[in-house]
Amino acid sequence: MRFYDRERELAKLREIASLSRDSSHLVVITGRRRVGKTELIRRFAAEGGDVLYFFVSRKKPQILLEEFRDLLAGRFPLLKRASFSGFDDFFRFLFDVMKERPLFVVFDEFQNFLHVDPSVFSTMQDLWDRQKDSIKGAFVCIGSVQTLMRDIFEGRKEPLFGRATARLYLEPLGPDTVGEILSDHRLAASRHLPFFFTLFGGVPKYYFLLDRYRLFGKPRGEIVRKLFCEADAPLQNEGRELLIEEFGKNYNLYFSILQVIAGGETQMARIADGAGINVNSISKYLDELTSYYRVIERRVPVTSFDREQKSGRYFLVDPALRFWFRYIYRHRSLLEIGDEKELTGIIERDLSTLMGTSFEDLVRALLIRRNGEGLLPFRFSRIGGFWSRKGDVEVDIAALDEKEENILIGECKLSGARFTRRDAVRLKEKARSIRRRGKEHFALFCADAVSAREKESLGKEGVTVYELKNLLVA
Repeated sequence: MRFYDRERELAKLREIASLSRDSSHLVVITGRRRVGKTELIRRFAAEGGDVLYFFVSRKKPQILLEEFRDLLAGRFPLLKRASFSGFDDFFRFLFDVMKERPLFVVFDEFQNFLHVDPSVFSTMQDLWDRQKDSIKGAFVCIGSVQTLMRDIFEGRKEPLFGRATARLYLEPLGPDTVGEILSDHRLAASRHLPFFFTLFGGVPKYYFLLDRYRLFGKPRGEIVRKLFCEADAPLQNEGRELLIEEFGKNYNLYFSILQVIAGGETQMARIADGAGINVNSISKYLDELTSYYRVIERRVPVTSFDREQKSGRYFLVDPALRFWFRYIYRHRSLLEIGDEKELTGIIERDLSTLMGTSFEDLVRALLIRRNGEGLLPFRFSRIGGFWSRKGDVEVDIAALDEKEENILIGECKLSGARFTRRDAVRLKEKARSIRRRGKEHFALFCADAVSAREKESLGKEGVTVYELKNLLVA
């Protein structure tokens, strides 16, 4: 599968490489696993960048040093007979070379030095502080365990605190790019994007697996079974592989909370009840999952300016993790007995419900990308959902232009045909609960096509229909 997008990140790396011909830089690249950090560096190197690449695996220090020496020997023949007594020798060698000519040095899974030799961080700090003005080039530190990378470079008591000169955080690919991937595999993006976005979000590695297993265009059940349910399926342990190292010894507790949230509970008391945790204790864990681990996010009604109000709700931000905790982790007993048929059936029967929730996130993401392009009747400054404190009124999409006092109130439906004139009347009634002054605009966002007759009928009720194909880049 070809390389997609990342033009902004590649441009940043080119800029740093250009600057590092005359000065030194310490770059930190982070992002969740599978998002394409290593592939980004490979792409940059393929453009002609002079890159020294080291993968920091969890091995005995001397074994890893020998690997690093062998990699360097290809560039510096004299090292074929040399050896490094420790990582201080290794880094001193790099700094000495960089006094003579610029190097672009990449350490992948940099946080693994914590397990190999934690003194590396103090060594780098000492050399950097004393020699950064006399060397040329860049050290690029890539890490997938985001909590550890933040601790290493942002912890005030850590040696490398404040030393980074540039940071890149790799986000998953946007919906437009995922649509491009689907189109390249002869799938209509507007038809298939809701399904693939629900399972995989914008994580490149998952689409690589679809390509590798030739699953593009296969029935949904076959995709789910092959990647998640059958024995030794490649994504069967995905949540564990992504999060156990992040969470440490408390992972079972956090996993229980995430399973409940993925199952559809969003309010603190109901999450506590579902996870079997005292409601007075769970706020601590929700705060950690939100602020420190950044696995979930706390949302409030879009009209609220009080971020701490009690009506806040919690959501898993990663579609792939939401899918995994809702189905795979929850039904792990079926995996233990090898009943892949039953698990696949459970997922197929419930998937439309999860796709409906995921479609709301997809629409919001696309509206943010189209904001100001004339698609909507005004440029918004805030977008989200709305729900009343009692929970008796809910709106899928609410967008505000606070300066002009415009508001757009929208409902999301996978099947637009299920939205009738009666639903349009109810949507307009919900607007009264939002209590905003200014001009109101009403919209239906749907995945499939709506007939011209239905659009006209809804238009008479003041509701504009936006099909998914209208939201995607042509």
